[in-house]
Amino acid sequence: ILHEKYVCHILHEARAILKTLPNYNRIDLSILHHIYIIGDLHGQLADLLHIFNANGLPAIDNPYIFNGDFIDRGRNSVEVILLLMIALILYPSSVFLNRGNHEDIMVAAQYGFQDEVNRKYRTYKRSLLDLFKDIFSWLPLYSSVHTGKSKFIIIHGGISDCINLEKIKSLQRNRYVSMEVPPESKSGGKRLTADREDEYYQIQDLLWSDPDPHNRRGCRHNNERNIGSFFGPNITEKFLNKYNYSMIIRSHQVKQNGYEYTHDEKVLTVFSASNYCGGLNWGAIIRWDYNEEEPWLISYKIESIEMKKLSFNKQVTLCEDPAYQSLMEKIMTHKSFLQKEFEKRDRYQTNHLPLKVWSEIMTNILRIDLPWLTLRSKLVQEDKQGILYNTMFDEYTLDNTKFQI
Repeated sequence: ILHEKYVCHILHEARAILKTLPNYNRIDLSILHHIYIIGDLHGQLADLLHIFNANGLPAIDNPYIFNGDFIDRGRNSVEVILLLMIALILYPSSVFLNRGNHEDIMVAAQYGFQDEVNRKYRTYKRSLLDLFKDIFSWLPLYSSVHTGKSKFIIIHGGISDCINLEKIKSLQRNRYVSMEVPPESKSGGKRLTADREDEYYQIQDLLWSDPDPHNRRGCRHNNERNIGSFFGPNITEKFLNKYNYSMIIRSHQVKQNGYEYTHDEKVLTVFSASNYCGGLNWGAIIRWDYNEEEPWLISYKIESIEMKKLSFNKQVTLCEDPAYQSLMEKIMTHKSFLQKEFEKRDRYQTNHLPLKVWSEIMTNILRIDLPWLTLRSKLVQEDKQGILYNTMFDEYTLDNTKFQI
């Protein structure tokens, strides 16, 4: 457990940055070139570490956006949010955070985060919770991403027929500490003005809403959560047309494959906590590259490699060489992309590729420049015709694999 002195220092530094930010993140892929979009993590540190291991740590040239619900339910909410705050401090121009419905001190008191802070930091729990409360209120409310060919919006929950982005851009977001309890009016009274009440309900809708589960048109009260709205495909279409967006990317709901398209593929849900609350769902993240019209969807599960399924030589290598294990996890995470590119370059469907071509594909897809010619004997089989590219995956057919489908 990190000492509270350093926790306080991290939180103060992160809050200072958050207070300088506008109410939304504007992300331009002509500058950043690509971005990874991460859904709910809910305190599942293993998922976050897997994401970083497979796709690279946040950096100036490796940007991430985390779409809320960093905390609650998982056992390591403190560690998850501290890692995200450190990433923000180190790379404020390439790490972006959206507020989720769980970044709310009243919600955090009910679903585990407050108890975790109390347990790990008994002496300083009150001051730390006050700091977290303030940080939650300063998180931006959504992100707008310009891809070069189009733009899309990233929101934690969703929309309603009342959403006015111009108003959301100009409101004082830190006044809205909790969506479960309205703030006091500026005059100190309990009753909000009509404008302030409208702001409050709009933020509620951004953080808590869901696509209508029955695909009904229109907008109605979200009676499953008793807060926020259900919005139909016509509400999505109207919103996208009004603000010139091509898609809504949101999180907020667990999905069996880690992601789900709805509303004629105009709404994409991404959820990044695998095996959530003891379930069997996959986690997923999104990668969107500059000038691309479609995202890459990467699914995974956090389980350990099933050693008994591997050959003896590979078992020894995995046990003795953590770097090799890390490389194999990265390869299996990108399995579908590798296979697609291998098959594309294998014009005559021989299941073989020239060594040079195989090496180029490994470098381009995995985005790491390694001595593939030297490593090939540990990774893949070859014969006189070249590299038998599918043998790279043969012995890694895993039970409950954590790797991409």
